[in-house]
Amino acid sequence: MSIPNSGRQGTGTAGPLTTRGLTGPGVSRRQLFQVVGLGAGSLALAACGPLSSGSRGGGSASGPAEIGVKPAEGTSGHKFLVEVGDKVTEQNPEFTYEYTFVNTKVRPQIEQRWRAGNPPDTDYEVFNAQIPSTHDFVENLLDLTPYLDEEIEGGGTWRESFLDATSQETDLDGKTYGVTTDTHVIALYYNITLFTELGIEPPATWDELLDVSDELLAAKVAPIAVTGLYEPYMGFWTDYLFQRIVGYDTARDAVFSGDFDDPGYLDAAKQFQQLRDKKPFLEGFQGIDFTAVQMEFFQGKAGMILMGTWLTAEMKDSIPEDFELGVIPFPQVGGTEEDTGFISASNIMVVNKESAHVDACIAYMRALTSKETQTARAVEQSAVSAVKGVPGPPNVEGFEEMLAGAGDLHYRYYGLEYVPDRFVAYYHEVAKFFFGDMDAEQFVDAVGKAMGRDF
Repeated sequence: MSIPNSGRQGTGTAGPLTTRGLTGPGVSRRQLFQVVGLGAGSLALAACGPLSSGSRGGGSASGPAEIGVKPAEGTSGHKFLVEVGDKVTEQNPEFTYEYTFVNTKVRPQIEQRWRAGNPPDTDYEVFNAQIPSTHDFVENLLDLTPYLDEEIEGGGTWRESFLDATSQETDLDGKTYGVTTDTHVIALYYNITLFTELGIEPPATWDELLDVSDELLAAKVAPIAVTGLYEPYMGFWTDYLFQRIVGYDTARDAVFSGDFDDPGYLDAAKQFQQLRDKKPFLEGFQGIDFTAVQMEFFQGKAGMILMGTWLTAEMKDSIPEDFELGVIPFPQVGGTEEDTGFISASNIMVVNKESAHVDACIAYMRALTSKETQTARAVEQSAVSAVKGVPGPPNVEGFEEMLAGAGDLHYRYYGLEYVPDRFVAYYHEVAKFFFGDMDAEQFVDAVGKAMGRDF
């Protein structure tokens, strides 16, 4: 079995810079979102006025600031981000911008640029306060605290415009090293039209998921769309079951220690095996990549897909106009407090401490994270915002209710993506279990041995 590129993380996310091992448990977050309903409001990009006299940095440097962006050139997402900069330049001609793709496969080149001392002026994936292995890297990053504490147009400080819980991702030892430009949770999407035609209710519990799978199979529709060519996406299923049954912190400790002795792991694996043995996945999923799988779902060939909330942005240009999309949390399993938790991820934009274009970077970041721009991005790009008062992506039934009722948010993949060798080894065992190469007992034994060795 080939091991897919571990840089695949979805439209808004990519592989990290640091590869040091993690220490200590992850940080839980509760009620990150309180999303309001979509309303009429202006969709114009926010104007960015001159920075205050208290601003520090290299705003007078000649040449453009180099802004790291995640959407690839030629996409609507990239075009949107360029338009943000164009608006800033229109208001502040001294600030100009060029854009560098910093996502997925180019991360090794970006990392080398950091090592060589010439990184982009802004970047992603090098810091998250919830990931201890990234903490040492703050010595390379601009402390944004004074900028965030300045007042912005419309009243209040820049910091106050963000949902309070974002500080758990961006703040470390009393300093702020990034801003959250968008955020995501892993959720279960379903085809409303198909469910309605078959008289099926979206599953709130694991037992209901099994029943729904049976009903879809009886209707000759694949219950679940999933790719077999990116192993961590298969891992969303087992990761959620582990989180639901043994708890996130316990599961996270296990993937770094190899201690899978808790009987809850075997219980979770048996739960998944019961689903797997129904053969609920798209036929041939083992060889179908993520884009094709997502297309199959939106073409009505599968009833559900477990995916990050970047799904609608990633597939924006391919979703049929009449497709009715619903979303719910991953089903509850045991009725514990972990049953309302989410696997999540956020994109955190940082500034190179040695940048000669600090003021231009701050102007861009303020424009990008303004309520007006974030609302436009939600409507036009189906992005999910961490800015107060911004609606969720349109035309996704249940989105606001899902996030408003969310429990703790736990960093995806247990933070393993920051330790690439361990990341690949863990999800390789998950994939073998997913493909039916081992049963539940064999999987728990294999993953324990794999994660118990030195990396």
